[in-house]
Amino acid sequence: MKILYFWKPLLWLAIICYLLFIPANDLPTGFFFRIPHFDKIVHFTLFFVFCLFMLRPLKRLNLNHYILAPLISITSSGILEIIQHLLSATRQSDIYDFFANSTGIISAALFFYLFVSGRKWEKLF
Repeated sequence: MKILYFWKPLLWLAIICYLLFIPANDLPTGFFFRIPHFDKIVHFTLFFVFCLFMLRPLKRLNLNHYILAPLISITSSGILEIIQHLLSATRQSDIYDFFANSTGIISAALFFYLFVSGRKWEKLF
């Protein structure tokens, strides 16, 4: 069952959805969360990992993983930002969140190409 190749990105997408849609008053307020634009770092990281997890299964299926993984990730990012804007009363969508997501996605593809693909630790992804 080739769908099992995608258990990591699907689980990570569920985590992303949870974090994007929890009410704003339920978000932590610790030291790190007071750093200016810390939310952009979080967005970058969430979608960096998501794209990284998408690359390996698509490669195993002999698909053009360097095109499909970023395309699926950026599309998912855009859709989630739109849904957040439409459904959340306490959270708002932000074009800069989308830019942070996209930057994380592109960085993940570059990271995979330079440091992961073809190496023995690729199987961890």
